[in-house]
Amino acid sequence: MLEGEKQIIRLIAQGDEIAFRDLFSYYYPKVLSFLGYYITSEEDVRDLAQNIFVKLWASRETLAEIHSFGAYLFRLCRNGAIDYCRRRRIRVTIPEQYERPAGPALEEEYLARESRLRYQKCLLDMPERRREVFSLSREEGLSNDEISQLLGISKKTVENHINAALKELRKTVS
Repeated sequence: MLEGEKQIIRLIAQGDEIAFRDLFSYYYPKVLSFLGYYITSEEDVRDLAQNIFVKLWASRETLAEIHSFGAYLFRLCRNGAIDYCRRRRIRVTIPEQYERPAGPALEEEYLARESRLRYQKCLLDMPERRREVFSLSREEGLSNDEISQLLGISKKTVENHINAALKELRKTVS
């Protein structure tokens, strides 16, 4: 999710083109990736993705009423892909979870996947030592003392790395 996404959505609803460009820059690659799962033509994927953002801009006044923009965008993409396949008479098998009526479970699944991706990206963006300390602590289950001895750094440094990593993750994932 973009930092301050609700504020960005409000600005877009008021016609702010710069805010829309920010939203577009953030979500466009995700939309391409999702549509590419169903549609093999890269040109058609790009066209459909652009059409989705044109629809968003055209209906911008109603965006402020949306509670979960990511889920809303996912729904637009899904429906766009299905319409595309129907128009082209392409038989596509949509996984069962996408056939259900929209509801909290589908939105939660999508949001959880997005959250995991943000978590992984945040970890990759961390300085190497911080990522290593955090991994040893959270993934390997080592104590701060064990990490300190293993890496030859003070226990306080280990705590500082873990606290900094948690702070970054909270800011990025929430």
